[in-house]
This record gives sequence, C-alpha cells and structure tokens, in this order.
Amino acid sequence: MKPSTILSTVALALPLARAQNDSTETWPEPSPGNFNITNFKFDSGETLDCLELYYQTIGTLKVEEDGSSNAVLLLHGSAVGNSEQFLNEEFAGTLFNPGQVLDTEKYFLVIPDGIGHGESSSPRNTGLHAKFPAYQYSDMIRANHQLLTEHLGINHTRLVLGVSMGGMHTWMWGEEYPDFSDALMPISSLPAQITAHNRLWRRMFIGLVQGDPAWLDGEYESQPIVGLTGALAVLEIMYEGQVALSRDYPTMEGIDGFYDATFEGVLSEIDHFDANNQIYAWNASYTYDPEARLGEIKVPLTAVNTADDLMNPPQLHILEDAVDNKMQKGLGRAVTIPVNTVTMTTGHRSYINARLWKDELEFLLCKTAPKTVERRSVPGRMSFGK
Repeated sequence: MKPSTILSTVALALPLARAQNDSTETWPEPSPGNFNITNFKFDSGETLDCLELYYQTIGTLKVEEDGSSNAVLLLHGSAVGNSEQFLNEEFAGTLFNPGQVLDTEKYFLVIPDGIGHGESSSPRNTGLHAKFPAYQYSDMIRANHQLLTEHLGINHTRLVLGVSMGGMHTWMWGEEYPDFSDALMPISSLPAQITAHNRLWRRMFIGLVQGDPAWLDGEYESQPIVGLTGALAVLEIMYEGQVALSRDYPTMEGIDGFYDATFEGVLSEIDHFDANNQIYAWNASYTYDPEARLGEIKVPLTAVNTADDLMNPPQLHILEDAVDNKMQKGLGRAVTIPVNTVTMTTGHRSYINARLWKDELEFLLCKTAPKTVERRSVPGRMSFGK
C-alpha cells in the first residue's frame, strides 16, 4: 500500500527519517546553518526579539565580478514542509547529482526552513504558542532575502524555485526583488488571491482545530486530537489526485485500507503536526495576492501545475491568464502536466516528483544562461505548456 500524502510529506520532512535511509542517498550531504535576525518586525507590526532561520546548503558558492552567482534558492511547501522535504530520491536524487539539472558541482543550493517551519522560529519551538507573531508570506520572503544578502553574501541568484507555498513565494519574489534572479520557477501554485475552494478548506482546517475544546486557545499540553485529525483529513483530500487514488485503490476495500493506515500513522506521528504551527502556516496566505504586480516581474518564469491538482484547478485558467495577459510579453511560460499513464501524476503532491518537470527546468536554465556560455539543446524534452 502506498503511503498517504500527509504521511509521505512528514517522512520527507523529518531528518530522522532521512538518516535511517542514508545508505540509499545518492546526492551530496547538505551542510546546515543558522542565521539570527534581531528585532525582526513583521508586517502585522509585531516584533520578535530574535528570529532564527535554519537552512541547508549543498555545493560551493561562486560569485562573479558583476555580482551574479551560481546560487539556487529552493523554497518548500506549507505546514509540515521544510528543507528536508527536498532531500529524497524523487527530488534530490533526480536533480542534484553529477550531470543532472541542478548538479551541485555546478550550483550552490540554498534550502531554508521558512518562518514557522522546521527548525526555524515557530509558535511551538519559541514557546510563544498562539502569541507568536501572525506571520504572512511577505514576512517569510523578506526574512529569506536577509538570509541570502546579509548572511550568505548573495545578491543575485541563478534561480528561485519553489513548490506549493514555495511556488507562491516565487511569484512574490519576482515582484518584490525583480533584479535578484536570472530565472523563476513556481510549481503547484497560482498567482492569485486564495479564494473559493482553496480558501474554504483552509478556513475549515483552522476552524476544526480551534473548535476542539482541547486546543485551549493554543495553550494545550498535548495535541487536540479530534480537531487536528479532522483537519488533517481535509488536507489529505486536497493533496490527493482523484485519478491516482482510483488507480491505486480501485475497490472500496482498498480505499478503506488506505484510510485506516493513513490515520493510524497520523496518530502515531501526531506531535509532528503541531496544532499551532499548522494554524499559523495555513493562515500565512491570508494577504497573498500577487496578481496586480505580475507586470513587475522582469525575468523568464516557467510555472508548472498538474491537471489533477485540487488546490490549483486548471479549469479556472488562472495560470494561463496570468502568463498571457498580466506578465510582460514573452517572459512567462504556463505548463499544465496532463494526467495519464505516462506522467503518473499524484495530485498536488506531484511537485516533489522532479521527473515530471525537470526538462522544463533544464530548458529554463538554458534559456537564461549567461551569454558567454554556449547554450545547448535539450533533446527529447517533454513539453506540456504554451
């Protein structure tokens, strides 16, 4: 039986889980680091005396005389996502090895834990619980910008690539820092305010947790099991692909077994889904609305979604409209990967399967290569976009 999306995400996000599989790793070992920002002021007006950002890097930084560099910023997804999310065979094993698209002998990868996630400052690990500053996506990208510029000495990146929440950050990054990167690649995201179905389930998630009497206004000693597991059930539905579920579990018995295994696993790992951290993470998209500023993006951008993503439904044509009508002409490329027996997409979580979109990434990097570097063709590239 294949693991559920939320359990897979937790497994990918836990250093312990990765350590247990060290023998199967083929990519270079990352180097961890920490950066502390004193008196960080959030857009809400709140201040944190010390904001700690944890990050991992792979490769060697090279900065040219003109300030350009070989740095690639990788931005993870929401809630249980963190820098460990990328360190698996589907992603790192497909991209980071010699001769692969993000060969770490060529590129310097920076993979931070965003505010509220992983080892960076969060409601849980600061002990502030529901009194932690109400961070938004804008705070998260500003903190990461300080990490790059003030701590790592990077003032220009070769690429910013983000998945899910990180994809939304990538759109914002291109608007807020339009001269900072050569190329942008948001994956599994839309450049529009969170509305309709996508907003509805987020409100349901937060409401289910906060409606559990055991939440105690965020001052619980043990996780509010009833509300949190109900909320995670909603999240599981949003993450999964309908075709993938039907393909993998075509019978009632099969899908019932999947459900039972999923929530037995959730209960055994419940502390990794800290309720306050989850509430803050899903509320952080409240002010996200990059649509009006898409014309400020100055560099080539390739956006990739899948046709079975319930969070970013292709039927709304938001992605194509943004690229065709709201970005500067010729800069954007919209790609929607179809659902079939070749692609084997898995709903929203398809973002972690780099095999699906690595050819698009290689094409983007070739297209934006410095003029002094000979651009090579990309043979056999799968093309789904415009």
